[in-house]
Amino acid sequence: MLAEFKSIPPVFHKTHDIGYIGFTYFKESFVSQGIAYFTRWSKLSDITVSHALIVTGDNQCIEALGEKDCVTISPLTKYFDNQKCSIFFRKPRGWTEDIGRRVAETALTQKDCKYDYNLIAADFVRGSFIGHLIDECFNGKPEDILTKLLNNDKRWICSELAAYALDEQPEYHDKGILNKEADTITPQELFEDGTIFEPWTAS
Repeated sequence: MLAEFKSIPPVFHKTHDIGYIGFTYFKESFVSQGIAYFTRWSKLSDITVSHALIVTGDNQCIEALGEKDCVTISPLTKYFDNQKCSIFFRKPRGWTEDIGRRVAETALTQKDCKYDYNLIAADFVRGSFIGHLIDECFNGKPEDILTKLLNNDKRWICSELAAYALDEQPEYHDKGILNKEADTITPQELFEDGTIFEPWTAS
């Protein structure tokens, strides 16, 4: 169980920095609610998230967005200034400026790649009650097969991109949740990981 997350004003170099992974949730968004529902099996804490992004600078992130149909650079203020949005940042364990820069640069190599709608469909099937039950009965094999059938290596979803950017760094490769294929990792699973990220602090 993660410690309780507190709402504090975002300050670059304090609450977040280059290479940190941000997680958002829009409590009145049908899309956010849907993603949260289908990934609820991964939820261990009291925090719900439905989207992941990678911080690339002061007021800047890179993210895979379905609404833009691609991996794109966005201002963080679109989340900070939205009263209906909750945003949380996780600091990669042992973070340094060099590690943060490498995480960000890895994600930036995928800029303008297309969004992977088929992989989102696979996540929804896996996240349904029947899909989860079948997956549990067969030790995750149906999940792996379905993902491989629908995944496109040249397209991305948000958590897949964030997991990839972290996993490409030797400090985090195949550790914690990253021992799974990036295309099978949901935002909630990545958010919950206590191996890749530092323990949460409110300052």
